[in-house]
Amino acid sequence: MSLSLEASNSEGVTCLQVDNSDKEVMEELGFKPIGDIASEYDMTLEDLQYLLRMLAETGMLEGTQPPKSPPNKFNIQQLFSFQIPLFNPDAWLTKHAGKLRWIWTCQLSFFLCVLISASLAIWLALGDEVAASNQQVWATGEITTLVTFVLLIMVVVCLHELGHAFTLKHYGGVVPEIGLLFLCLIPGCYTDTTDQYSLVRRKQRIFVVAAGVLVQVAIWALSVWIWVLSKPNPGWHFASYLLMVATLVTVVFNLNPLNKFDGYYLLVALTGINNLRSRSFQFYANLLRREQIWEEPSDCWTLAAYAPFSIAYTVWVLGYLLSVVVHWAVQNMPTFIDLAKFNLLFGS
Repeated sequence: MSLSLEASNSEGVTCLQVDNSDKEVMEELGFKPIGDIASEYDMTLEDLQYLLRMLAETGMLEGTQPPKSPPNKFNIQQLFSFQIPLFNPDAWLTKHAGKLRWIWTCQLSFFLCVLISASLAIWLALGDEVAASNQQVWATGEITTLVTFVLLIMVVVCLHELGHAFTLKHYGGVVPEIGLLFLCLIPGCYTDTTDQYSLVRRKQRIFVVAAGVLVQVAIWALSVWIWVLSKPNPGWHFASYLLMVATLVTVVFNLNPLNKFDGYYLLVALTGINNLRSRSFQFYANLLRREQIWEEPSDCWTLAAYAPFSIAYTVWVLGYLLSVVVHWAVQNMPTFIDLAKFNLLFGS
């Protein structure tokens, strides 16, 4: 079993995962000479020096600070998403977390299960009406519909991130940063929940990652009932349908494990393979170079599967976007270009 330890410093939170034996060694540091510790735990000095170097690099030894992150190199994913940090919300979250402890009770969990199940049954039973509403809402092509839809997505994303943040705070974690997130130029927000890796229990880490999606599903369930009960009120009926679609779209997008969003981090929490994406590509790099692979045999199948699926998905997305751009360009080619003139130049 691996354990996670965390240390706080003035610039944020750093985490380091260690096993039980390393944890025992760390508890002896500062109380016994290095040589005695190595002898007691049957470690080589090289292994002990490596552990000390990792502790120093993460700022967990007294008098050390973690290095500042280098500037991010440009990659193709930045075209689809980028972040702008705003402020540290940890004090505000700490102040209000105690008022929301009822959210993590068994009673509320049972109520949400009943609500979501009932909403799903109603949604499936009224499938024809859902399809008719979809056609009616989008057939008008009004810009106000699109603007309202984008605004609702922003609200859903913000509540989603608060779900992550308050759940991590509920388990005693630290949330050092909140900011703006742009997905395909659609604004939303994000919270830095890196401190989830300091939670010892994997179950808690899974709950932190899943909290955002659970918030979205709860919003969807409520929007279904508002949509059903608001038929006499066109305004509420229209807005609740858009909210229902906004939550579904964001849930599907978030749960895709091939994007580095909730689906990816949920897969990391479930498998226990941190840095899954980079380790998967490194797995193939070592394989091609015929170098030794240091991964656990139980992890190799997951690592071997992730990279090919990730590459295929990226190629598919880029190909789809390129086809959309080309189609738009062809459809909107200026009509004043008379191609017949070019035929005259080369045909006579």
